[in-house]
Amino acid sequence: MFQIRVEAADMTQEEEAKEEEVLEDAQEMQGASFLAGNPQVRVTTGKLRFYRADKPYASSAGGSQQLPSERSTLVCVVTVPSHMSAVEILEFLASFREDIALVRILKDPERSNCMVLMQFNSQERADQFFQDHNGKYFNSIEQERCKIVFVRSIEFDPVVSEDQTDSDALEEKHADGEDVAAAPLSPRSERRASSAQMRKLFPPPPAGMTEIPTCAVCLDRLDASASGILTTLCNHSFHCDCLFRWEGSSCPVCRYSHGDIGSSCEVCCTTEHLWICLICGHVGCGRYSGEHAKEHYQETLHTYSLELETQRVWDYAGDGYVHRLILNKQDGKFVEFPSPNNLSGERSQTPPATSAEEEEGEHLKLEKLAVEYNFLLKSQLEEQRLYYERLLARVEEGESRKLLNAHEHERKQLKKANTTLAEKAKKLEEELTFVRELNKSLLQNQTQWKERIRVLEEQNARVEQETALRVSDLEGQVRDLMFYLDTQNKVEQSVHRSDIMGGTIEIESKPTAKESSSTNSSSRRTGKGKKR
Repeated sequence: MFQIRVEAADMTQEEEAKEEEVLEDAQEMQGASFLAGNPQVRVTTGKLRFYRADKPYASSAGGSQQLPSERSTLVCVVTVPSHMSAVEILEFLASFREDIALVRILKDPERSNCMVLMQFNSQERADQFFQDHNGKYFNSIEQERCKIVFVRSIEFDPVVSEDQTDSDALEEKHADGEDVAAAPLSPRSERRASSAQMRKLFPPPPAGMTEIPTCAVCLDRLDASASGILTTLCNHSFHCDCLFRWEGSSCPVCRYSHGDIGSSCEVCCTTEHLWICLICGHVGCGRYSGEHAKEHYQETLHTYSLELETQRVWDYAGDGYVHRLILNKQDGKFVEFPSPNNLSGERSQTPPATSAEEEEGEHLKLEKLAVEYNFLLKSQLEEQRLYYERLLARVEEGESRKLLNAHEHERKQLKKANTTLAEKAKKLEEELTFVRELNKSLLQNQTQWKERIRVLEEQNARVEQETALRVSDLEGQVRDLMFYLDTQNKVEQSVHRSDIMGGTIEIESKPTAKESSSTNSSSRRTGKGKKR
């Protein structure tokens, strides 16, 4: 078990001067190159163009920063430690996280650190972020400060690889109709061909439109207007809140970690043939470089050193490789465990079989055993498959027979019902024919009766007219008769009855038609009376 103690000390004047020089260098720089992408998949390169500040930055972390005259909502933090993960970066930007639309992590190929590119929703918040975080320490342990610049533009390098050229040529041949089936394809060109087929199956969106991607954590749409989006170094985008809740520093999609720190010699900074001391953790180069690992042994007498590339342990005192080291529980020191294959007790100059090689041998045995069991399992599964296929065939045959009988019974019932319905339909057709003939005869009779009714109506009208004339004549006669009878009664009751009976009537003048009619009526009455 190792114990680490960290002591925080104030910066000396020389360190402060050096820090101010770095800040001024960050101010003077007009641009910076960047890398993005997973090295095992695809890497994108480009250059960032910065706005130049008018005055040098203040070295005080708490003092207010003077804003440059030329600014934009696109801000870049040019010196982010490479060991900081995306979650730690979001924690550092916690107070401005709701005001950031886009966050992208880039790698600086010229320095061993990263850059963070941020797009703010407003210029006011970008200025506030510059004033609050420029020159601020990332944490209380490290002495690195946050250096912020405003970005003028982003330029991408158009790099065309051989694989892309091969894939373009392959697509052109397909477009020309040439036969490319016999041409040998490399694995990458095969992947390119499969991607071309996928583009045919899933065509791109229409021109002028872009399909909104989804977050790999919550599967919601990545809309910058709704929530902040963070793009990691491997070119995968997530919601800031989703990635903030993600445990671990690796990418949730490809598991690529941008916080890996490469080891190097602490003296000459070489990255090849490195050995690490198992006692104090000192990293030095081997005999093929500067032999700084051996110099460390001569200075400290730390015996055991581990080769980082092969994970083998070297014993400087015995001048040979060590088979295995175990930890002594009494004094807590490393003790060599001898190899069972070395019976002479001498130190071997050839590297012994490592635990990885021993595990590889065990894995080979297990693989052979697994192959045998796989063959046995395959044969048993084949027998089981045939057995269950026979069972399924029997079940399907029985079910098909049941279905056939049921369908036959249903067919007979339907046939019987069809016969009954046909008879009913025939009867209904006969009734329909009878009703149609009856309707036809009734229509003919209706015409005849209409004609007879018309003749009778005319006769009735004529009889009514004659009857009205006769009634009017009879009414006149009845009126005259009643007048005569009334007059006769009056004459009989009168005193001058004898005079009236023997009297004469003289006509002095010619009477009118009305008077003549009344005279005639009176004369008729007189005549009747005489006759009587």
